[in-house]
Amino acid sequence: MLNSHHLPWGKHRESGDTHRLEHHCADVACCFEALVAEPVLRDRFDKAAGGEGLDDVTLARLSVLAFLHDFGKISAGFQLRIAGDGSGTPERANHIDAAIWACHRPKVIKGFGLDALAGWGEPGLQEWLLAALAHHGRPISRKKLGDTGRESSWRPCGGYDPIAAGRVLFGCARQWFPEAFSVGPALPKKPALVHLFAGTLALADQIGSNEELFEFEPNLDPHYIGRARERAAKAVRRLGFSRTQWIAETSPTEFDTLFPGWSPRPLQKAVVEAPPDCPLLILEGETGSGKTEAAIWRFAVLWQAGLVDGLYFALPTRAAAVQLHDRVNRALSRLFPTQSGLGTVLAVPGYFRVGDSSGWRIGKYEVVWRDDPDDGNRLARWSAESARKFLAATAAVGTVDQALLSGLRVKWAHFRGSAMARSLLVVDEIHASDAYMTEVLRGVLRSHLEIGGHALLMSATLGSEARDALMYASATARQPTTGLREAKVVHYPVLALADPRKPPRLQPIAVVRYKKAVSMTQRPILKEPSRIAELAIREAGKGAKILLVRNTVKGAQAVFGEVREKGAEGLLLQAGGGPVVHHSRFAVEDRKRLDAAVEGELGKGRKPGGCIVIGTQTLEQSLDIDADLLITDLCPVDVLLQRIGRLHRHESGDRPEGCRDPKCVVLVPEGGLDSEGLLAHGMGMSRNGGIYRDLRVLELTRRLVTRHTVWKIPEMNRGLVEEGTHPDKLEAIGEEMSSVWEEMSLEVDGRAAAERQIARHHMLGRWKDFSSVDFPGRDEQVRTRLGDDGPRIRLAQPVTGPFGQEVTTFNLPVHMFRRSNGLPTAEQIETARADAVPGGLLLTVGAYRFEYGRAGIRRMG
Repeated sequence: MLNSHHLPWGKHRESGDTHRLEHHCADVACCFEALVAEPVLRDRFDKAAGGEGLDDVTLARLSVLAFLHDFGKISAGFQLRIAGDGSGTPERANHIDAAIWACHRPKVIKGFGLDALAGWGEPGLQEWLLAALAHHGRPISRKKLGDTGRESSWRPCGGYDPIAAGRVLFGCARQWFPEAFSVGPALPKKPALVHLFAGTLALADQIGSNEELFEFEPNLDPHYIGRARERAAKAVRRLGFSRTQWIAETSPTEFDTLFPGWSPRPLQKAVVEAPPDCPLLILEGETGSGKTEAAIWRFAVLWQAGLVDGLYFALPTRAAAVQLHDRVNRALSRLFPTQSGLGTVLAVPGYFRVGDSSGWRIGKYEVVWRDDPDDGNRLARWSAESARKFLAATAAVGTVDQALLSGLRVKWAHFRGSAMARSLLVVDEIHASDAYMTEVLRGVLRSHLEIGGHALLMSATLGSEARDALMYASATARQPTTGLREAKVVHYPVLALADPRKPPRLQPIAVVRYKKAVSMTQRPILKEPSRIAELAIREAGKGAKILLVRNTVKGAQAVFGEVREKGAEGLLLQAGGGPVVHHSRFAVEDRKRLDAAVEGELGKGRKPGGCIVIGTQTLEQSLDIDADLLITDLCPVDVLLQRIGRLHRHESGDRPEGCRDPKCVVLVPEGGLDSEGLLAHGMGMSRNGGIYRDLRVLELTRRLVTRHTVWKIPEMNRGLVEEGTHPDKLEAIGEEMSSVWEEMSLEVDGRAAAERQIARHHMLGRWKDFSSVDFPGRDEQVRTRLGDDGPRIRLAQPVTGPFGQEVTTFNLPVHMFRRSNGLPTAEQIETARADAVPGGLLLTVGAYRFEYGRAGIRRMG
């Protein structure tokens, strides 16, 4: 039993050491103070409050609310769960539940003095208290607000009086933050400000709970606040949140400083010369035109101007993020002061990479870094050690999912959103193929921009409908789409400047040079993997690097198997001593090896000789890879242009005969798009959604390939995208085709509308009152991408996979499980096992068995 002198405790270790509750609350409140003292985050708070600067009294009151975040811990049901002797101990209590109960009991509140806060702005004060109690990542469920089962937690027990302890706790708040209790305005009733406070407090709690930075002190010290402020300022600085200390020491932001030996192109100049206070830019330019460098340059200028404190570079796939990380890191290493310890985080779960350094996790929390950094550099890597902290990095490159999680009703959304508020959000390869993700992104942008955040969206293939939707992200209603005729004459490339204070405008960008003329042909062999394999083998045998992109994993595996059957294993992409296919259905550890293999075969400095790289959408976006010949399934025109962006990407004089000029072979069904059996190839509607469900878009793309045998890039990009995706064209072709197509058109449009509605339902919506946002329970899953998420299998012990390396983690898509049998239970997931079999592993999850080999994971039976 602990000495009652040490009660109430705020933190404890298994050894019995404790940290006094008043001290822990001071640690967190002072971390909040230090974070909001940084100019960029302070600016976001001011804008969230309506544009007027927050006065000192209001800021002090927010610090008091931060101090009170853990006041539920004074309850006897919480304190005595480790300190009691068992006799008369009240029911064990979660401190959040205990606080909620107390907040609705005036007698309890008055007993330890919290009623003094009533003058700060009731009834709005309840919003602020609920936000303070949400520091563990989730707002309080409305169902708990009426909970009456914690009364025993607030009665004296075992010599401990929680009400008396509460008076001491609140007395410390009055003593340590006296300005909060002076005369001042009521707390602003601005939802965006309350949401920002909740996320910033969650961040402050994560920092203030770091036992390495905040030494345990069990005995109450009335003068502790001085040490807390010193420790908090040091912690915020060492973890990399005090950016102002480095801005004056950054290198010049000229283009040739960031990218030695290169001169800026008109596209890059247009981005960096856009008004620094313009919050949203949408850049449209062809693949390989230097959009990545434009984004990095824009960040450097905003960083040095003190308008942002960080960069989050969001990409559509994990493979693209892994590859782009090195490019971003090299440029920013020339910007950040060497002594700062700042590095670019690879924001992909399981990688643990910052700058050029990598690490691995030991146990549940500890990360060991290969370069054995000193304490300063190790602490600066804090944001790389957990996925929820990625958006808190000074600079990070990851998938768009991490940004989308800040706008959905999922745990730690407020934490992510408040961390990202300080950063320039760059989203690469925007396109219009997914109604759900586009709507979620609109919500993220609205929340980010309305409090002063900055964003840059980039695309090679953005249709006018998607551009209009994103350009007006802050509007409460969707804007009407630009007409087809007007859309087709919009210049390409172009920079859209969206500032809510001014009418949006489109700024044409000069084309540097004519890029490439791609010969387009169709082959009606979509459903014949054997013939596809023969075509690839024939061309690769001539020394060509073949990029073969299929719409589905099943389709990629089929062609991969046929190439092996035909004895051409040596022409396939190699990894771990044998042939491989590239898609998402591999163990997490093996996906890293596949990414490296693709980059080695098709990246800059590629080795000579023919090769067939077979994969899915994982190969089509944001990858700096260069193929001699592209063979691809029919897909929407904007996606097809993305895939063509990997064809003849770099200038090269050693391309084999027959591939000196860029060629794209589009695989189409022999019977046309009216034929049956297209679902297996990612085309058409199904209960699970399909990949490219709108046959109208696919038919328009097929006709464009037929009509234009040569696609001039970028000259034709604008016309191709609008002719293949504009709503007017979709409506016309739906009426032209058979009645079956009319029905399909209605179903597709209906499903897109439904997905947008689902997105709005899942959206956090920081423009709504904090108390009105109720996070779903475990029975409702909120996803960043509809239809993708299934169980995450993590083996208790590593096993040797088909590439000869240890693997532990498998992410299985939901469609790999039969609808009739349902997903495996939590117990079945926890007890999943993998057994060695010839060529790979047999993964058993409950009643399901999966074969895992060089073609990836396949369900058996």
